[in-house]
Amino acid sequence: MPTITIDGEKYQVDGDQNLLSSCLTLGLNIPYFCWHPEMGSVGACRQCAMIEYKDSEDQSGRLIMSCMTPIRDGGIYSVNAEMAKEFRGGIIEDLMTNHPHDCPVCEEGGECHLQDMTEMSGHTMRRYRGSKRTHRNQYLGPFINHEMNRCITCYRCVRFYNEYAGGNDLQALGRNHQIYFGRQEEGRLENGFSGNLVEVCPTGVFTDKTFSAHFVRKWDLQTAPSICEHCAVGCNTAPGARESSNNLDPILRRITNLYHHDINGYFLCDRGRFGYEYVNSATRIDKVLSVRDEDLIGSTADNKDILHKEINPQDAVLNLSVQITAAQRQLRRIIGIGSPRSSLENNFALRQLVGADHFYSGLNYLDQEVLQLVNSLQSDDRILSPSTPEIETSDAVLIIGEDIYNTAPRIALAVRQAARNRQKQAAQSLKIPLWQDASVRQLEEEHSPIIFIGTALSNLDDIADATLFESPQKTALFTHALAQEISGYKAPNLKMPPHLQEMVKRTAAILLKAGKPLIISGTSGKHPGTLQAVAELSRALSDDKKTPTKLYLACSEANSLGLTQLFNGTEGNLQQLVQTLTDQRSANIPTSLIILENDLYRRLDKHSVEKLFSLVDEVILLDTLLTPTAKRANCIFPASATAESQGTFVNNNGLAQRFYAVYEGKGFIQESWRWLVDAVDFCTETCENLSVLKEWKHSTDISDAIAREFRVLRVLDELGPDENFRIDGLRIARQSSRYSGRTAIHAQEHVSETPPINDPDAPMSFSMEGIHNPNKTQLQANIWSPGWNSNQSIFKFQEQVGGERKGGPSGKMIERPRHPIPDWTNTLEKSPQPPNSMQMLPIYRLFGSEELSNQSMAISELIEAPFVLINPKEMTQHGVNEGELVDIETSSGIYRTEIRRCNTTPEGCIGVPYGLPGLETLAALMPGYATLRPAATHSIAGVEN
Repeated sequence: MPTITIDGEKYQVDGDQNLLSSCLTLGLNIPYFCWHPEMGSVGACRQCAMIEYKDSEDQSGRLIMSCMTPIRDGGIYSVNAEMAKEFRGGIIEDLMTNHPHDCPVCEEGGECHLQDMTEMSGHTMRRYRGSKRTHRNQYLGPFINHEMNRCITCYRCVRFYNEYAGGNDLQALGRNHQIYFGRQEEGRLENGFSGNLVEVCPTGVFTDKTFSAHFVRKWDLQTAPSICEHCAVGCNTAPGARESSNNLDPILRRITNLYHHDINGYFLCDRGRFGYEYVNSATRIDKVLSVRDEDLIGSTADNKDILHKEINPQDAVLNLSVQITAAQRQLRRIIGIGSPRSSLENNFALRQLVGADHFYSGLNYLDQEVLQLVNSLQSDDRILSPSTPEIETSDAVLIIGEDIYNTAPRIALAVRQAARNRQKQAAQSLKIPLWQDASVRQLEEEHSPIIFIGTALSNLDDIADATLFESPQKTALFTHALAQEISGYKAPNLKMPPHLQEMVKRTAAILLKAGKPLIISGTSGKHPGTLQAVAELSRALSDDKKTPTKLYLACSEANSLGLTQLFNGTEGNLQQLVQTLTDQRSANIPTSLIILENDLYRRLDKHSVEKLFSLVDEVILLDTLLTPTAKRANCIFPASATAESQGTFVNNNGLAQRFYAVYEGKGFIQESWRWLVDAVDFCTETCENLSVLKEWKHSTDISDAIAREFRVLRVLDELGPDENFRIDGLRIARQSSRYSGRTAIHAQEHVSETPPINDPDAPMSFSMEGIHNPNKTQLQANIWSPGWNSNQSIFKFQEQVGGERKGGPSGKMIERPRHPIPDWTNTLEKSPQPPNSMQMLPIYRLFGSEELSNQSMAISELIEAPFVLINPKEMTQHGVNEGELVDIETSSGIYRTEIRRCNTTPEGCIGVPYGLPGLETLAALMPGYATLRPAATHSIAGVEN
């Protein structure tokens, strides 16, 4: 490692980094604006000036920009030389000539990088007295506020949005001192990572509009480490909450990125950043709801909704306790249904209560099958689940049947970086350092091969080298042929058209030539044959290269892979439950159904769900939001959202991560497992499984119990510090030391300070009392350091700039038994297609396909009206035109929706948006078959839309 001298001190540094990055890694304070650790250097702002000396005899030195200066072994530099300080002061003074004096009203105030750098440069007096330049602001959509007068022209916004994230509707307009960063005309920023402008911008030009609706200063937010619940990538987040002036209960006010080296790095997708508002939505359940006999306007037996009224929580808990006691006396049967969007702890608590034989996954047969396939693939030693940085270094990417921009957005962003690897290799051959981003991008851009095979591709088509849009069956057929091309085995019955044979050979040659090939697939197509073909391809590629194949598999929901570990194969699916209850109907045993955070209308066709409800005597629901399932429940318990609870999710890679409660939920909201434990505490019967529940006082008690029962999940007892952890005898403070107005905010009611709630689950306090900077733990969520109030201070908590957090990664890989993938070579299914029908293929949308974020007010503005996609040839054949209404006749009813032209939709298929409001109940039918016809002019019974 090179040795350099800075202000008389010798340091060993990484020679591959520039001088600025090396100085920051050493903990030195150097101001900067245009440089970003993920986007490299362009030398635009000139704020990071230092002095470089020729040798130890040189007394004057020369001025250099540290972000553009490579490390020189033996180099002598100065940060504090007077010439450097004077130059930096002049730069910041020039930048501030047009900056408004609006810090007190600017939402960036208190966490502003510009404020920090102004203080660091010593610029405290403004001498400029002239008129300031002013700009007209634009409407940029429901996510982002725009205030161009605060701009200092660092170019970070367009560099991230256009060059890093692939957007094309944000430009640098104008010239000289009249640069304007905006759109050619007002309108929503269309890229799904636009929210990162809030954190990328060093000033208040781009701010979080959803946060503006309930704004408080950063120091008045209480935070804790959390995990995004809107997909299964497992991005780390730092939610912020505070009570309002007219309510003692805290509300969730914003989500910011929490750096995790192996997953999300510095960036979040817009669904993860703005989907949090579901927690504060009007559909939120915060009271215990139930029905009495006189309030019934129907019942679960006759398929009518139930009118709910608020009841005393203790009465509801006692009623559940009575049912549990009756079940222990074998006078009643209690069945539990789990959920892939709920924590492992909640699922295990329900399983423990009802018994393993009466616990069901909450997934239909097909969803559970594809998840078990994912689990099997990742258990083979010839397959490696790559981290995000490993994805970014891949030199060839094959995406099979997965629209990752909509199902795993952060992975799509990583693939976009992988497309630049050929350009980076060319730069390295010319000895251009990769951190010199402007120079690297000036080279002729030749994308690394990105190949897509599947139903739909979003946002990556501009970097895709080749695309093939086919049905899941043909996608599987192509993948099988590709595997056989690589292995050298040619199945005699595998026949393909000449143009596809040519693409198979070309794709095989690319994968075999690549030094770091990557395959991406997942469960969104709901097609086991595709995953089996992917397994065959991965095995063939591994055997050829004598090294594990990097295979990233995207699952559907935050804890899909965690829930899978509680089941063996497809045992415990919902169809099995319906069949079991049907077979046992003659036994006349009263049956209660406990549903854990799950909307069954998204899992099964309506007929099956209604039949399930008709087969039970009482439905008890624990959930966060009012859903169609809630309308059929006899009793509803309000469950905590992710930001209000502690638990564990297992992400796509099999990484178990713990999230912590940011605040206590309002009303009677609490974790689902606590409702179950409360009910057990009242039980008069004692048995082994109930006595275990009675012993659970902390979330970590359940984590430890899971670790004891499931060998594959034994890492749970090693996750994060438990509730007894202390630093110098103190808990970790969720609130900053500047947290203000705890008494004054409610002075109109009383002037005494209510003691903060004690957290029984985590070594953290719901107050400012305690340690504020637990740097070398995983509990650091408030990214702040003296002199660095903005999120740029993250480097103070990293081993090196862009490296691991000093507290270590926030999770551990589950320990699945290693076993080879079964031989699925000859498992291509050929299911007959009903005459005059079309296959429904699930397509996904960043906004509209995920259940929880759909209830976010900002996101709901962007959700499209119900529609289906169809190939132009099929439109002609069925006599329909774009924009017309059509009826989709399925086994579950008729759905009326708008038709849209899509040239890439395979012939014989229609693309149906998965989970889109108005079409949610179609999710369980895909990929099935439906009949398409022009909409009837009269009303039809059973039409959904």
